Amino acid sequence: MMVFVAALSFNACSDSNAEKLMGQNETSNKALTDLGKTIPVGIEKENGTLKVSFIVTAQFYTIEPTQENEKYVSLIREALKNESPIQVFIKPGTHEIAKVEKGSEEDVRFFKSALTKEAKNESSKLTSVLPNVATLNSMFTLIKNQACGTSTASSPCITFRYPVDGCYARAHKMRQILINNGYDCEKQFVYGNLKASTGTCCVAWSYHVAILVSYKNAAGVTEKRIIDPSLFPSGPVTDTAWRNACINTSCGSASVSTYANTAGNVYYRSPSASYLYDNNLVNTNCVLTIFSSLSGCSPSPAPNVGGCGF
Repeated sequence: MMVFVAALSFNACSDSNAEKLMGQNETSNKALTDLGKTIPVGIEKENGTLKVSFIVTAQFYTIEPTQENEKYVSLIREALKNESPIQVFIKPGTHEIAKVEKGSEEDVRFFKSALTKEAKNESSKLTSVLPNVATLNSMFTLIKNQACGTSTASSPCITFRYPVDGCYARAHKMRQILINNGYDCEKQFVYGNLKASTGTCCVAWSYHVAILVSYKNAAGVTEKRIIDPSLFPSGPVTDTAWRNACINTSCGSASVSTYANTAGNVYYRSPSASYLYDNNLVNTNCVLTIFSSLSGCSPSPAPNVGGCGF
Protein backbone atom coordinates (compact mmCIF):
# COMPACT_ATOMS: atom_id res chain seq x y z
CA MET A 1 0.00 0.00 0.00
CA MET A 2 1.03 3.58 -0.57
CA VAL A 3 1.97 5.57 2.54
CA PHE A 4 3.72 8.83 3.18
CA VAL A 5 6.23 8.89 6.03
CA ALA A 6 7.08 12.25 7.53
CA ALA A 7 10.33 12.72 9.41
CA LEU A 8 9.48 12.98 13.08
CA SER A 9 11.56 13.86 16.10
CA PHE A 10 10.76 12.68 19.60
CA ASN A 11 11.85 14.24 22.86
CA ALA A 12 13.10 11.85 25.49
CA CYS A 13 10.64 11.30 28.31
CA SER A 14 11.99 12.32 31.67
CA ASP A 15 9.34 10.46 33.58
CA SER A 16 10.38 6.85 34.20
CA ASN A 17 6.82 5.55 34.03
CA ALA A 18 6.34 7.26 30.67
CA GLU A 19 9.58 5.68 29.45
CA LYS A 20 8.37 2.27 30.55
CA LEU A 21 5.01 2.72 28.80
CA MET A 22 6.74 3.92 25.66
CA GLY A 23 9.02 0.88 25.70
CA GLN A 24 6.04 -1.44 26.07
CA ASN A 25 4.28 0.35 23.20
CA GLU A 26 7.31 0.00 20.93
CA THR A 27 7.58 -3.71 21.73
CA SER A 28 3.89 -4.15 20.94
CA ASN A 29 4.22 -2.24 17.67
CA LYS A 30 7.19 -4.37 16.55
CA ALA A 31 4.95 -7.44 16.61
CA LEU A 32 2.69 -5.76 14.03
CA THR A 33 3.14 -4.61 10.44
CA ASP A 34 3.43 -0.83 10.27
CA LEU A 35 1.60 0.62 7.27
CA GLY A 36 2.92 4.06 8.17
CA LYS A 37 1.02 7.33 7.99
CA THR A 38 -2.02 7.37 5.72
CA ILE A 39 -5.47 8.92 5.36
CA PRO A 40 -8.69 6.87 5.39
CA VAL A 41 -11.06 7.66 2.51
CA GLY A 42 -13.87 5.23 3.28
CA ILE A 43 -15.35 2.97 5.96
CA GLU A 44 -18.35 0.70 5.63
CA LYS A 45 -19.83 -2.30 7.40
CA GLU A 46 -20.05 -5.65 5.64
CA ASN A 47 -21.12 -8.89 7.32
CA GLY A 48 -20.44 -7.42 10.75
CA THR A 49 -16.90 -6.27 9.89
CA LEU A 50 -15.78 -2.74 9.05
CA LYS A 51 -13.97 -2.38 5.71
CA VAL A 52 -11.61 0.59 5.53
CA SER A 53 -10.01 2.11 2.44
CA PHE A 54 -7.01 4.45 2.45
CA ILE A 55 -5.48 6.89 0.01
CA VAL A 56 -3.65 5.48 -3.00
CA THR A 57 -3.83 1.77 -2.16
CA ALA A 58 -6.69 -0.11 -3.81
CA GLN A 59 -6.77 -2.76 -1.09
CA PHE A 60 -9.42 -2.95 1.62
CA TYR A 61 -8.39 -3.32 5.26
CA THR A 62 -10.70 -4.53 8.01
CA ILE A 63 -11.32 -3.89 11.68
CA GLU A 64 -13.73 -5.65 14.00
CA PRO A 65 -16.21 -3.24 15.68
CA THR A 66 -15.48 -4.57 19.17
CA GLN A 67 -15.29 -2.63 22.42
CA GLU A 68 -11.52 -3.16 22.40
CA ASN A 69 -11.27 -1.49 18.97
CA GLU A 70 -13.75 1.29 19.71
CA LYS A 71 -11.06 3.96 20.14
CA TYR A 72 -9.34 2.86 16.90
CA VAL A 73 -12.59 3.00 14.94
CA SER A 74 -13.24 6.44 16.41
CA LEU A 75 -9.80 7.64 15.26
CA ILE A 76 -10.45 6.26 11.76
CA ARG A 77 -13.83 8.01 11.52
CA GLU A 78 -12.38 11.29 12.79
CA ALA A 79 -9.50 11.10 10.30
CA LEU A 80 -11.96 10.29 7.50
CA LYS A 81 -14.11 13.29 8.38
CA ASN A 82 -11.16 15.69 8.61
CA GLU A 83 -9.08 14.09 5.85
CA SER A 84 -6.22 13.86 8.33
CA PRO A 85 -3.42 11.28 8.78
CA ILE A 86 -3.28 8.36 11.17
CA GLN A 87 -0.69 5.65 11.70
CA VAL A 88 -2.00 2.17 11.02
CA PHE A 89 -0.69 -1.21 12.19
CA ILE A 90 -2.01 -4.53 10.91
CA LYS A 91 -1.62 -8.12 11.99
CA PRO A 92 1.23 -9.60 9.92
CA GLY A 93 0.14 -11.32 6.72
CA THR A 94 -3.46 -10.12 7.01
CA HIS A 95 -5.63 -7.11 6.14
CA GLU A 96 -6.81 -6.83 9.75
CA ILE A 97 -6.13 -3.50 11.48
CA ALA A 98 -4.75 -4.15 14.95
CA LYS A 99 -3.88 -0.65 16.11
CA VAL A 100 -4.33 2.99 15.10
CA GLU A 101 -2.47 6.06 16.33
CA LYS A 102 -3.28 9.71 15.68
CA GLY A 103 -0.97 11.63 13.37
CA SER A 104 1.09 14.53 14.66
CA GLU A 105 0.69 18.17 13.66
CA GLU A 106 3.73 17.72 11.44
CA ASP A 107 2.02 14.78 9.73
CA VAL A 108 -1.07 16.94 9.17
CA ARG A 109 0.99 19.70 7.57
CA PHE A 110 2.79 17.20 5.35
CA PHE A 111 -0.41 15.66 4.03
CA LYS A 112 -2.12 18.99 3.50
CA SER A 113 0.81 20.00 1.31
CA ALA A 114 0.59 16.77 -0.73
CA LEU A 115 -3.16 16.11 -0.95
CA THR A 116 -5.04 18.89 -2.70
CA LYS A 117 -8.60 19.70 -3.70
CA GLU A 118 -7.30 21.72 -6.61
CA ALA A 119 -6.94 19.92 -9.93
CA LYS A 120 -3.62 20.95 -11.48
CA ASN A 121 -3.81 21.43 -15.22
CA GLU A 122 -0.83 20.99 -17.51
CA SER A 123 -0.03 23.13 -20.52
CA SER A 124 0.88 20.58 -23.16
CA LYS A 125 1.62 20.46 -26.87
CA LEU A 126 0.90 16.74 -26.95
CA THR A 127 -1.83 15.31 -29.18
CA SER A 128 -4.85 14.43 -27.05
CA VAL A 129 -6.70 12.49 -29.78
CA LEU A 130 -4.98 9.63 -31.59
CA PRO A 131 -5.50 9.88 -35.37
CA ASN A 132 -7.00 6.41 -35.97
CA VAL A 133 -7.69 2.97 -34.55
CA ALA A 134 -4.42 1.62 -35.94
CA THR A 135 -2.50 4.09 -33.78
CA LEU A 136 -4.65 3.18 -30.79
CA ASN A 137 -3.86 -0.49 -31.27
CA SER A 138 -0.15 0.16 -31.79
CA MET A 139 -0.01 2.14 -28.54
CA PHE A 140 -1.78 -0.72 -26.77
CA THR A 141 0.80 -3.18 -28.08
CA LEU A 142 3.65 -0.91 -27.07
CA ILE A 143 2.23 -0.62 -23.55
CA LYS A 144 1.50 -4.34 -23.21
CA ASN A 145 5.06 -5.16 -24.27
CA GLN A 146 6.32 -3.30 -21.19
CA ALA A 147 4.70 -5.89 -18.92
CA CYS A 148 6.95 -7.54 -16.37
CA GLY A 149 8.05 -10.94 -17.59
CA THR A 150 8.15 -10.02 -21.29
CA SER A 151 11.35 -9.92 -23.29
CA THR A 152 10.87 -6.31 -24.42
CA ALA A 153 10.00 -4.84 -21.02
CA SER A 154 12.23 -2.02 -19.88
CA SER A 155 13.04 -1.22 -16.26
CA PRO A 156 10.89 -0.62 -14.37
CA CYS A 157 8.40 -2.88 -16.11
CA ILE A 158 4.63 -2.57 -15.67
CA THR A 159 3.11 -5.02 -13.20
CA PHE A 160 0.04 -6.14 -15.17
CA ARG A 161 0.52 -9.70 -13.84
CA TYR A 162 0.05 -8.58 -10.20
CA PRO A 163 -3.43 -7.05 -9.86
CA VAL A 164 -3.58 -7.03 -6.06
CA ASP A 165 -2.50 -3.38 -5.93
CA GLY A 166 -0.54 -0.76 -7.85
CA CYS A 167 -3.11 0.25 -10.50
CA TYR A 168 -2.25 3.90 -9.80
CA ALA A 169 1.42 3.28 -10.73
CA ARG A 170 0.53 1.14 -13.76
CA ALA A 171 -1.77 3.84 -15.13
CA HIS A 172 0.83 6.56 -14.62
CA LYS A 173 3.50 4.51 -16.40
CA MET A 174 1.13 3.75 -19.28
CA ARG A 175 0.49 7.45 -19.71
CA GLN A 176 4.24 8.10 -19.76
CA ILE A 177 4.61 5.69 -22.68
CA LEU A 178 1.94 7.65 -24.58
CA ILE A 179 3.74 10.91 -23.76
CA ASN A 180 7.03 9.51 -25.04
CA ASN A 181 5.26 8.93 -28.36
CA GLY A 182 3.71 12.39 -28.55
CA TYR A 183 0.23 11.59 -27.19
CA ASP A 184 -1.71 12.21 -24.01
CA CYS A 185 -4.78 10.72 -22.35
CA GLU A 186 -7.24 11.00 -19.51
CA LYS A 187 -7.72 8.55 -16.67
CA GLN A 188 -10.86 6.98 -15.30
CA PHE A 189 -11.24 6.15 -11.61
CA VAL A 190 -14.01 3.77 -10.53
CA TYR A 191 -14.99 3.34 -6.86
CA GLY A 192 -17.03 0.84 -4.91
CA ASN A 193 -16.98 -2.69 -3.59
CA LEU A 194 -15.04 -3.95 -6.60
CA LYS A 195 -14.20 -7.54 -7.48
CA ALA A 196 -12.23 -8.61 -10.54
CA SER A 197 -11.05 -11.89 -11.98
CA THR A 198 -7.66 -12.51 -13.54
CA GLY A 199 -8.89 -15.80 -14.99
CA THR A 200 -7.16 -17.79 -12.26
CA CYS A 201 -8.01 -15.84 -9.10
CA CYS A 202 -10.10 -12.96 -7.78
CA VAL A 203 -9.05 -9.64 -6.28
CA ALA A 204 -10.99 -7.07 -4.25
CA TRP A 205 -10.47 -3.32 -4.65
CA SER A 206 -11.91 -0.14 -3.19
CA TYR A 207 -11.15 1.58 -6.51
CA HIS A 208 -9.43 0.97 -9.82
CA VAL A 209 -7.84 3.31 -12.37
CA ALA A 210 -6.63 3.03 -15.96
CA ILE A 211 -5.89 5.36 -18.85
CA LEU A 212 -8.74 6.61 -21.05
CA VAL A 213 -7.54 7.26 -24.60
CA SER A 214 -9.35 9.30 -27.27
CA TYR A 215 -9.02 8.37 -30.95
CA LYS A 216 -10.72 8.99 -34.31
CA ASN A 217 -12.76 6.08 -35.63
CA ALA A 218 -13.11 5.21 -39.35
CA ALA A 219 -15.84 7.85 -39.73
CA GLY A 220 -13.66 10.53 -38.16
CA VAL A 221 -15.70 10.62 -34.96
CA THR A 222 -13.85 10.82 -31.65
CA GLU A 223 -14.35 7.83 -29.37
CA LYS A 224 -12.73 6.80 -26.09
CA ARG A 225 -11.24 3.50 -24.99
CA ILE A 226 -9.69 2.16 -21.80
CA ILE A 227 -6.25 0.55 -21.99
CA ASP A 228 -5.74 -1.84 -19.08
CA PRO A 229 -3.87 -5.08 -19.89
CA SER A 230 -4.27 -6.21 -16.28
CA LEU A 231 -7.97 -6.87 -17.04
CA PHE A 232 -8.07 -6.84 -20.85
CA PRO A 233 -4.85 -8.24 -22.37
CA SER A 234 -6.36 -8.47 -25.87
CA GLY A 235 -6.87 -4.79 -26.60
CA PRO A 236 -8.58 -1.49 -25.73
CA VAL A 237 -12.19 -1.64 -24.48
CA THR A 238 -15.04 0.75 -23.78
CA ASP A 239 -15.14 2.26 -20.33
CA THR A 240 -18.49 0.53 -19.74
CA ALA A 241 -16.96 -2.88 -20.40
CA TRP A 242 -14.03 -2.00 -18.17
CA ARG A 243 -16.23 -0.94 -15.24
CA ASN A 244 -18.31 -4.10 -15.65
CA ALA A 245 -15.12 -6.17 -15.37
CA CYS A 246 -14.50 -4.44 -12.03
CA ILE A 247 -17.75 -5.88 -10.62
CA ASN A 248 -17.35 -9.54 -11.52
CA THR A 249 -20.00 -11.17 -9.33
CA SER A 250 -18.49 -14.61 -9.87
CA CYS A 251 -15.90 -13.33 -7.35
CA GLY A 252 -18.59 -12.31 -4.85
CA SER A 253 -20.89 -9.41 -4.13
CA ALA A 254 -19.71 -6.32 -6.03
CA SER A 255 -20.95 -2.87 -6.97
CA VAL A 256 -19.83 0.46 -8.40
CA SER A 257 -20.63 3.49 -6.25
CA THR A 258 -19.30 6.15 -8.63
CA TYR A 259 -16.67 6.87 -11.26
CA ALA A 260 -14.89 9.95 -12.58
CA ASN A 261 -12.65 11.00 -15.44
CA THR A 262 -9.58 13.11 -14.66
CA ALA A 263 -6.69 14.67 -16.51
CA GLY A 264 -3.88 12.24 -17.21
CA ASN A 265 -1.47 13.91 -14.82
CA VAL A 266 -3.58 12.94 -11.77
CA TYR A 267 -1.79 10.13 -9.91
CA TYR A 268 -4.54 9.46 -7.40
CA ARG A 269 -8.07 10.82 -6.91
CA SER A 270 -9.92 10.10 -3.69
CA PRO A 271 -13.68 9.38 -3.70
CA SER A 272 -14.19 12.93 -2.39
CA ALA A 273 -12.08 14.43 -5.21
CA SER A 274 -8.77 15.12 -3.49
CA TYR A 275 -5.73 14.71 -5.72
CA LEU A 276 -2.15 13.51 -5.57
CA TYR A 277 0.45 14.05 -8.31
CA ASP A 278 3.68 12.27 -9.23
CA ASN A 279 5.00 14.40 -12.05
CA ASN A 280 8.56 13.06 -11.89
CA LEU A 281 7.43 9.39 -11.62
CA VAL A 282 9.62 8.78 -8.55
CA ASN A 283 6.77 7.14 -6.68
CA THR A 284 5.51 5.36 -9.79
CA ASN A 285 8.85 3.75 -10.62
CA CYS A 286 9.49 2.80 -6.99
CA VAL A 287 6.13 1.00 -6.62
CA LEU A 288 6.54 -0.84 -9.93
CA THR A 289 10.04 -1.96 -8.96
CA ILE A 290 8.85 -3.38 -5.63
CA PHE A 291 5.99 -5.28 -7.31
CA SER A 292 7.97 -6.30 -10.43
CA SER A 293 8.69 -9.91 -9.44
CA LEU A 294 5.13 -10.66 -8.29
CA SER A 295 2.28 -12.28 -10.19
CA GLY A 296 -1.18 -13.63 -9.49
CA CYS A 297 -3.24 -12.78 -6.43
CA SER A 298 -0.56 -13.31 -3.79
CA PRO A 299 0.97 -12.01 -1.68
CA SER A 300 -2.04 -10.26 -0.25
CA PRO A 301 -1.79 -7.78 1.33
CA ALA A 302 0.72 -6.36 -1.15
CA PRO A 303 4.25 -5.54 0.02
CA ASN A 304 4.64 -2.24 1.86
CA VAL A 305 5.65 0.60 -0.47
CA GLY A 306 5.89 3.22 2.28
CA GLY A 307 9.52 3.92 1.46
CA CYS A 308 8.60 5.22 -1.99
CA GLY A 309 7.36 8.56 -0.62
CA PHE A 310 6.88 11.74 -2.63
